[in-house]
Amino acid sequence: MRTPTPLHRQTGFSLIEIMVGLVIGMATVVIMLQMLSNAEASKRITAGGNDAQTNSTMALYTLERDIRASGYGISSFSILGCNLSYTPSSESSPVTIPMATTTIYPSDATPASTIVPPGDAHTDTLLIMYGTADGSSEGDPLITTSSPGNYQVATPSAITLGNNYIGTYLVSQTAVRPSPCSLTIDTVTAVSGSMVSVTPGVSGLPVGSIIFNLGNKPVIHAYAIRNGTLTMCDYMVNNCGNGAYTADSTVWVPVASNIVGLHAQYGHDNSNVGSTMTGVVGTYDQITPGSPADKSGQPIYCSLARTMSVRLAVVARSNTYDKNAPLANTPTWSGSTVVSNSSSPPTNPTAVTFDLSGGNANWQQYRYKTLETTVPLRNAIWQGGQTTYQGGSGC
Repeated sequence: MRTPTPLHRQTGFSLIEIMVGLVIGMATVVIMLQMLSNAEASKRITAGGNDAQTNSTMALYTLERDIRASGYGISSFSILGCNLSYTPSSESSPVTIPMATTTIYPSDATPASTIVPPGDAHTDTLLIMYGTADGSSEGDPLITTSSPGNYQVATPSAITLGNNYIGTYLVSQTAVRPSPCSLTIDTVTAVSGSMVSVTPGVSGLPVGSIIFNLGNKPVIHAYAIRNGTLTMCDYMVNNCGNGAYTADSTVWVPVASNIVGLHAQYGHDNSNVGSTMTGVVGTYDQITPGSPADKSGQPIYCSLARTMSVRLAVVARSNTYDKNAPLANTPTWSGSTVVSNSSSPPTNPTAVTFDLSGGNANWQQYRYKTLETTVPLRNAIWQGGQTTYQGGSGC
């Protein structure tokens, strides 16, 4: 009788073992995907913070560079604070703006809308002006009464064809400038000997009147934050006060994106008001020299000469939503705190705080970067020593 051959035991995984393995594998994949997702989110948040750092640096650098140059060529008491009328190169109608180094238009300053239309809510706007000539900022006197389209000057060698000039009204070196003071821009068309031909020109300017060289590319820049972007408008090209242009990116050119805050303050020398200025900042505020809020009692050119610096701050926001609500408190800067000490540091009677909500209920779900600086108005610091020769009386 044959002995039965034993059956070989079958080997492999049971269904239960396979299912357990699948569960473990799926759990591993889920964990890995979650880790990758968290890592990517962290990367985006970090990159967003870096972008905010870069954007705020670019915005502050651009503003600081222009403000440092402001006032060059327009610092004489004869023209400082006068109204300037001219026609931008892309316009058919003239515009009129005040001649000043840097003009701050606070977010609540509605009268400024005709010069620089307001930007995003709770942000300030700026107007910066300076010349680009390489001559004397004290101007060039006329040696004969001006005729239509012609100025005869003392130093024609300093005049370059194509430069822009301002004709102002000074009877003699000791004459007081006119009030109101309204100026126009003339363009040089020819230079022959001591005779300078201009268009359109001002006829009848007496001997001793002065023309001031603004150079061939004078700068008048308006800055505003529009739709979360710092933008700049060239007032020599376009009428930046035209509200119809605010949505036109070819007029209001983007400078830095994701900028949600901009505030600025003047640094005034308010010591010994009524006598010679000391050149030391005593107060920071947003009171524009010569405006109805200016209670200094100084002539507008003295009030402008006593504006020694501009303090400003910008806030950039990351473009990445962060569910962890990283912003607990609104960012602050030096202009957010009222200082009671009247000697050191300077007082800050009109504290300007940032409001970053902008109608966005989730504004705290983003990361922000605040940068600030104080820019000395180096082309205005020496002005207080000007005498009546310059059309002033000392400040």
